[in-house]
Amino acid sequence: MNVTIRKQQEDGSNIFLSRLMGIIRKPRSQLSVDQPFFNRIERVTAGNYGEVWFRTAGCQWDKRGGCTMCNYGTSPSPSTGAMVESVKQALAAFDQPISELMVSPSGSMLDPVEVPQEARSRIYSLIAAFPTSKVLLETRSEWITEEHLLELCASQPIGRQLAVEIGLESIDPWIRRFCINKGGSIADFVRAAKLAHQHGVEVYANVCLGTAFLSPLEAIEDAVVTVIWALKNGADHAVVFPLHVKPYTLLDTLYQRDAYAPPSLWSLVEVLRRIEPELHSKVEIAWYRSYYDTDTKIHRSPDTCPVCREDVLSQLDQFRANQSTQTITTLSDYACVCHGRWSDSLAANTDGLAKRVEAEYYRLGAEFGLDEWLATDGIGLIDAIRSRSRGIIVA
Repeated sequence: MNVTIRKQQEDGSNIFLSRLMGIIRKPRSQLSVDQPFFNRIERVTAGNYGEVWFRTAGCQWDKRGGCTMCNYGTSPSPSTGAMVESVKQALAAFDQPISELMVSPSGSMLDPVEVPQEARSRIYSLIAAFPTSKVLLETRSEWITEEHLLELCASQPIGRQLAVEIGLESIDPWIRRFCINKGGSIADFVRAAKLAHQHGVEVYANVCLGTAFLSPLEAIEDAVVTVIWALKNGADHAVVFPLHVKPYTLLDTLYQRDAYAPPSLWSLVEVLRRIEPELHSKVEIAWYRSYYDTDTKIHRSPDTCPVCREDVLSQLDQFRANQSTQTITTLSDYACVCHGRWSDSLAANTDGLAKRVEAEYYRLGAEFGLDEWLATDGIGLIDAIRSRSRGIIVA
C-alpha cells in the first residue's frame, strides 16, 4: 500500500480533498483584526443560549485542508492577552441573562496550538465569574484528555454543568472520509465521550445535514442514523446542523456549478420527524438560520420558499426553544407548494453514492489540476471509494 494512503487511513484524512481545498482556499483573505469577537443569543429550553466566538489563528485541521463544509477563517495569530481581552469584551457585551454559555474559537477550545494553555486558563477564569448555569466548549475529540478535563472542571464553580461539543458529523466512516474529510475516528468520539462522563461533563454531538455529494434523501438518512447512534454511544445531546454554503469551501465550488444545493428546511423537519419522539428532548437544531453579519461570509442558506419561509423559521425557533414533538408534527403537516416539490426531490440522484463521488472526484481533479495525481498516487483512494459499491465500508 502507498505510504501516503496508509497514513490517510490512520488519521482518517483524505489527501485528495485536503489538496483540493488547499487550492480552493488559496485566495481566501484573513479575518479582520477589527472583529475580535462575535456574540449571538438564541432561546432554548433552559432560557437564553449565548455564544461567544473569539478570534484565533484558526482551526488547525483547516490548515491541513479541513472539512468540506467549513470555513471559519484564518487570522494573524493574536497574542494571549488579545484572546483573553476578546472574551472579556464579549462577555461584557451580553445585555440579557444567559442560562447556557458557549465559548469557542474558530476550531477547538482545547487545542493547545490554537488556544495556548495560558490563554485558556485566563479565559476559564473569566467564564467562572460569568453568571450562567451551564458552560459549553467546542473541540475536536482528540483534544479531550484527562489533563484538559481536570483543568476545565477545577476552573469552574462547584455545581455548574459543563459540556463539550464535538463535531461527529456522520457515523458513516466512508462519508466522513470521502465526503467530509473529517479526520479522526468514530472510536475516538466514543473514547472522548466516556472520558468526559467520568468527569461529569456532558457531551453534545454535532450532526451534519446536507453533506457534499449526498442526495437529499441520503442526507436525511445519514443524519437520522447518526443522531440515533450518537445518543446510544456517549452523546447526551445531538445537534443537527443543516449546512450553509460558505465561500472557499468544497460546497461552494460544487454550488457554483450547480452540483450542490443546501438542504431544504423541509429536510430538517423530516430528520426530526423520523427520530423517535422519546428522543426529541435530546435532539437540538442549530444554524438553520444564518447569523452571519455580512453577506460575504455566506453564499446560500437552507431555505423553503418566500411564501412559507418566515412561518417555518418561526416554528423551528419554537422547536429550538421547546423541543416539542407537537411542533415537529405541525411542521410535518404544513401545507405549502414547496413542501410538495421538496418531497418529489427525494427521488433525485438514485445512482450509487460511490459512483457519484468517483465521478465528481475526476471532474474536480480535471478542474483543479489534480487529475495526474488521481491517476497515479490516487489509485488507492479511488479503489477505496469503489469499495462501497462492493459492500465494503472503508474507515
